[in-house]
This record gives sequence, C-alpha cells and structure tokens, in this order.
Amino acid sequence: MPILERLRSVLGLSPAAAVERATPSPRPRPNGRIVPELPLYLQIQRIGGNLTPHQVSEIIRQADVGYMWRLIDLANEARQKDCHLQSVLQTRELALTGLPWQVTAFKTPNAKKGKKRDQKAADFVTECLSQVPDLSDVVAHITGANYLGYAVSEIVYAKDGAYVVPAQFQPISARRFVFDLEHGTLRWCDINGGMPYPGIDLRTTYPAKFLQFQPRVNGDVPCREGLVRVLMWAALFRNWTTRDWLALAELAWKPWRTGQYKKTASKEDIDNLEAILDAMSASGVATYPETTEVKVEWPKNAITGTSAHHELFDTLGAEMSKAVLGQTLTTEQGSRGSHALGRVHDNVRKDILEADARAVAGVVNRDLIVPLVKMNFGDVVSPPRFEFITEDAQDLAQYSGAILNLRKAGLRIPAKPVRDTAGIPEPDEGEETLGDADERDESDGEEPEAGVDNEDATEAPQAPEGERDAV
Repeated sequence: MPILERLRSVLGLSPAAAVERATPSPRPRPNGRIVPELPLYLQIQRIGGNLTPHQVSEIIRQADVGYMWRLIDLANEARQKDCHLQSVLQTRELALTGLPWQVTAFKTPNAKKGKKRDQKAADFVTECLSQVPDLSDVVAHITGANYLGYAVSEIVYAKDGAYVVPAQFQPISARRFVFDLEHGTLRWCDINGGMPYPGIDLRTTYPAKFLQFQPRVNGDVPCREGLVRVLMWAALFRNWTTRDWLALAELAWKPWRTGQYKKTASKEDIDNLEAILDAMSASGVATYPETTEVKVEWPKNAITGTSAHHELFDTLGAEMSKAVLGQTLTTEQGSRGSHALGRVHDNVRKDILEADARAVAGVVNRDLIVPLVKMNFGDVVSPPRFEFITEDAQDLAQYSGAILNLRKAGLRIPAKPVRDTAGIPEPDEGEETLGDADERDESDGEEPEAGVDNEDATEAPQAPEGERDAV
C-alpha cells in the first residue's frame, strides 16, 4: 500500500474528505513530495531599497487581506540588510537547535505488556529522529514562525523494512501561502506554480504530512500574527539612518571647498568657479584667475562623540532586541549595563526559550509523533512524548552532597527523580551496580546500634510499595 494511502487509512480520511471547494488536491510525486520545488525566478522577488512608509503600509495592507508574498519578501530583505535584525532572529531560532531532546514513553498504569509496547514505540521514535539528518534545520525553520507568523515543512516518508519512517523534512517558503478570505485559514497557494487561489489547507488534506506552526505572538488574527510588522518599521528607519549616516560620513572627513566671486562677475565666471571646485573634489588640483578666490577649510569637531544618527540607530536596534529576545543586555551592554542586570535579562530570554521549546515540541508531537506511531503500531500503543530539555546542567558534586545531607537528616527520598536529575538510568534486574560490594561488606560486619532492639527493628513497618526504591 502506498505511504499516503496508508496515512489516510490509519487516520480515517476518505478521499472525498481531502477535497475542499472543488480545488484539486495534488497527487504525490515520485519523490514523495506534495508541494513541488519551484524555479528560482518564482521563489523570490526584490522589493527594492528606496522604500517609503507609504510603500511599506501598502505591503502590510495587502498582507492584511491574506496575500502574504510581498510582506514575506520585504521581511527577508530586511534580514539581509540589517545585521542586528539577522543576529537577534538567528539567536532565537538557533537557541532550540542547541538543546538536547528526549522521547518519553507513555506511562501505562499496571499493564506490564502495555508498558513494553509503549517503551518500544518511544525507542522507535527516538531512533527515527536520531537518523533524520536535517532535524535541527527544520526546528530552526519552524521557530522562524515567531517572525513571519507561520512556518510549514513537509515530511517525506520512506519505507524501512516493515516500518514507515521520516526520511527528511522539506521547509516550504512562507511566500507560497495565503490566508483564506472566507475563513482566515492558512492555505498553500502558488498562483504562478500550479495551485490556484484559494489553494488548499495542507493540514486538513494531509494531516500526517506537514509540520505547521502558527504561534500566538501578539494575539491578533492569524494573518497579522508574528513580529514581522513591528520589526519592519524599525528596519525601515534603521535603513534610512544608515543611508543618511553614510552620506554624512562621506562629507565629514573631506575639506569644504568654497569660492568667492565679485558682484560684477558674469555668469560665465560663476560657472567657471563651480567647475574649479568640482575639479578639486576629484583631483585636488585647480587653477583659477586672480579675479577668483578659493578657500579650503576642514570641518571642526567632525563626528566626534555621539550624533543624532548614532542615537537613533542604537535606539531602533534596542527596540528590535526587546521585540525578539525580550531584553537588550545580552546583545548590547549599553550605557547602564552591568553583569548582574545582564543575568536578569538573560533569565527573560530563558523564559522565551522555554515557551518556544514547549510550543515547537507540541507541533512535533501533533504533526509527526502521533501519526508516526499510529502508522507503525496502530491504536493499541499510546504515542510517546517528544520534548526539549531546557533545564540547566546540574552540578552533580553539589547535588549529590545536598542529597547526602538530606538523607543523613532522615528525609526519605525517592530514587527515580534523583536518577533523572543526575542522568543515571534505572538498572536492569540482575545488573551489577556500583556500590554492591560495599553494601555486602557493610552487611556482613554490621552490629546493632546502641539502644536499638533488633527484634523491634525487624518488625518495623515497611514503606509503601511506591516508596521502597529510595535513596
């Protein structure tokens, strides 16, 4: 059975359910792709550099009615022009790719056979994700939805023996989507690529084939979500500031060339004087008659200290940092920066990282893990849970010392959370563990403590079943 037909049968989709408004659904291509590659000339379009607020407003108005491609092109150009914007966006996108992740089996109560099946499914998913070469790239692509408002990536499946596994992920450019005017849903619509308006809702049509992330960023309607609108204005004004700043810099270190002519000078004399001054700017050499006076003066205090351009440029950069990372002191120190305040700001950024980790993991669980387990194990197995590990690495020496002191104080501590924190797996039955020999030696030479009745000690009540495995 073809992979896509298997997906439909597992998820209970009939062929008719995949057709919306009589829009034809594309058939899978030989490489397993639904959304095809486009020629390069259909993938990009330049907005241009001489932008005005009116032009940016027109592009945003077009996006407000669902046509997104010009705003996406403008957003991509802004990243390519502004080093600071690229830096803060990349920092947020790559933050997740550097995190470790884990797949945790569903905890089935009591049923031993069910636990084995669930653990087998978790091990299978872990192996599948570990072998996908572009997992970190798709995580960065999906996280980019915070900027553009949405991100979609196609999952390409392959057969591996009796199993269906994800072979690769294909990010789809955000400019290939529109928002339906009637329902406001995100739809794939290549006007010049063979998918006419209004396109199709990929998640409804192929629910196991696409990772689709539409985060809640500003709480607006879906087509106006994301940071792109607020960042576009800052990027536009920074671009202006840079251009004006460079024009000022071009003049700042050059001498001022002035000429003086008499009131009785003719039009020809004045034109000749201007030509002389122009020639000096190129060659530094000029000849002029006695009737003309030429002066060369160097500007005083040229671009010393800060300037209005500098202040505006830095202010807009700080606003970008606040919008993307929630703070500024981890990207620039500023005039009032300090190590302690930077640590506080970094905690703000960690809150955003943890929120992104939960949101992206939820998309992976919904669009990949659940369908993958259903395809390969059916409904009898509960899907495991994929999650990023955002906790900071524990200082084992300090942690073990704290546990030892608490134990000496008489506190009974379950072993499992200690093992989880230390990253130590549960030993298998019969497996040799560190400390076994020491425990046997201590038990052989053990003497009753003073003041303790051995008979009473042997009759002491046992700990509840769930608490016997304790440190």
